[in-house]
Amino acid sequence: DVELTYDKKNEVGALTSTVRRLVGHLKVHMEELNSLAYADSLTHVRNKGAFDLYARDLQEEIDDGAMPPEFAIGVFDCDYLKVINDQYGHDKGDAYITIACKLICEVFSHSPVFRIGGDEFAMILQGTDYRERDQRASEFEVRRAAQCASTDVKWEQVSVSFGIAVYDPTSDESVGDVTRR
Repeated sequence: DVELTYDKKNEVGALTSTVRRLVGHLKVHMEELNSLAYADSLTHVRNKGAFDLYARDLQEEIDDGAMPPEFAIGVFDCDYLKVINDQYGHDKGDAYITIACKLICEVFSHSPVFRIGGDEFAMILQGTDYRERDQRASEFEVRRAAQCASTDVKWEQVSVSFGIAVYDPTSDESVGDVTRR
């Protein structure tokens, strides 16, 4: 992020110009690599590695102690994925996971969503989604039921178990405590 401002028309200027272009290309490639490293290839949401980084940042806020952060963690588990995979094939299981993820992302649109396992998702609720978590959870159930009622195709009838735990600074020492709860 150093600004190279030398622009004279000599060998140093040509070298400076080349280095500026190289830095620009490197930044683009680094962004692409980060995107690949922290995104789930099936659902395109963040992955477990991204969740760990986000949790680490929250933990730093907790450890800082100045002002305890307001957040909750939701964990979602797709039910019956093994049945879908066994009866209809893994491509239908992927569709099942993708539909569940889409519902989670649509309802909790202000929160980062992470695929943390094969059929498990987590999200970190802050801001609007945190304040309206009970309404969002109810809306998720309504939308999930509507999705199931709208089709006879088994792999499109998603069943998802989920829970949301709120960070309590009086009893939770870590983000991990909230996640486990």
